[in-house]
Amino acid sequence: MYQPRNETKIVLIDGEELTQLMIDHDLGVTPQRTYTVKRIDSDFFGEE
Repeated sequence: MYQPRNETKIVLIDGEELTQLMIDHDLGVTPQRTYTVKRIDSDFFGEE
């Protein structure tokens, strides 16, 4: 009986998980828009 010498494991994923991995690792995707999120700088409004 033949047994492979390495312990390679294969994990099956669905399309949604594949898509998320592509986005997370910038693989095969191109950014379309970038949003800037701003917050109030409380030091600017602090008492003098």
